[in-house]
Amino acid sequence: METMIAKNKNNDYWHQLDLIYKQINGLEEGYKVWKVENNIKNTTERKYLSEILWLNIAYELSGLEDILTPESKAPYRDHCSAIVKPLADGSDLLVAHNTWETFDAMLRIMKKYSFAFNTLQSNHTKRIAGHSVSFSSSPGIIFSGDDYYVLSSGLVVQETTNENNNQSLYQHIKADNILFEFIRNVVSNRLAESGKEWTQLFGPYNSGTYNNQFMIVDYKLFKKGTKVSELADNLLWIVEQMPDIILSADVTPILRAQGYWASYNIPYFQDIYKKSGTEEQSHKYGPYYSYNSTARALIFKRDESKVTDLKTLYSLMRYNDFKKDPLSECKVYNKECIPPYSADLTIAARNDLNEAKGSYPIYDWSHRPEGAIDAKMTNASMVKDLEMLAVSGPTDTQQPPFRWSTSDFDLDHYGHPDLFNFKPVYVKWFPKSFQTADDV
Repeated sequence: METMIAKNKNNDYWHQLDLIYKQINGLEEGYKVWKVENNIKNTTERKYLSEILWLNIAYELSGLEDILTPESKAPYRDHCSAIVKPLADGSDLLVAHNTWETFDAMLRIMKKYSFAFNTLQSNHTKRIAGHSVSFSSSPGIIFSGDDYYVLSSGLVVQETTNENNNQSLYQHIKADNILFEFIRNVVSNRLAESGKEWTQLFGPYNSGTYNNQFMIVDYKLFKKGTKVSELADNLLWIVEQMPDIILSADVTPILRAQGYWASYNIPYFQDIYKKSGTEEQSHKYGPYYSYNSTARALIFKRDESKVTDLKTLYSLMRYNDFKKDPLSECKVYNKECIPPYSADLTIAARNDLNEAKGSYPIYDWSHRPEGAIDAKMTNASMVKDLEMLAVSGPTDTQQPPFRWSTSDFDLDHYGHPDLFNFKPVYVKWFPKSFQTADDV
């Protein structure tokens, strides 16, 4: 890596990669000082990777495990729910995301970076488009991981993860020609000025790890008062990754036609849907693995028209009424559960509420410490100042708040509160403040 950086000093892509590694090294040095000051000793010796770098590749470890030891494939998938929603009256454009993770990952941080970086080291080159970024994140990592970013370039970037069920794809991955996904993600955020350019920057050096559908919304192309049917070309680009394949497209025509774009861990592109093994999963397990007929596809389609502002968008992204919603019943997806529904089959999962002794034919639907652990959203006004509305913790809109002391899960959760019943906040940076969103 150092050799490639040295060979490409006049390349803007590799210059940013150099800065990324310097940032990680700086965090590592600060961490070392803190350990000395607090008499913290390593329990394990890491000879090849720094502890901070380990944190930053954590999202890619399951993919690396699949490559190195395919027989040990993890039993469940990463999840997230996301939507891009232009309002019918043309008054606003909303972008929202919730992260599905295990509950031990609920120690979250809102971050904002402002870097005086140019495209190259010379002061005679222009400042990078994404010099400032606000994002939801976790301790020790330099990117989001969820992912959700509001950028000074006018772009908002988010993703949901797609599962690779085709182990043969990994044979095409060559260690000498890849970069970790998080690195390509950060470089694209820094350099891209448009959705199309973001996808072009992200495509090379595909690692085949942390395979996602990224959505890139270009707010520079949104004009208030524009009818949904007249939204500008290139307003919404997506890019999907699997080992050895990356596809991208301007999907603004779909946004115009159906009035929203939703993402829910099923590949959009047919080629990726097939090659990833998701189509085979749909034949084996039913419509839960179908792009158009999975639970969240149906719920988004039914409820997106109710979104008229941030308040109603918040309600959608925190929605979980699994005991009353017919679309949360397993029979809709040609399966039988006991009890007949699952708290996974909705927009904001609460799998802790599934019965520990229940019967669930698909592992994702079962009782486990996993669900939607946050929500983030922004609009055309907030984007200008890198602002967003955010909330931490599992949804408690239709369900009781999550409490560690009454749960049956034995997971480390150092630094967590016992009870997650937080109110949403407006995240503002000029001046910095976190204002409770009493109007949501």
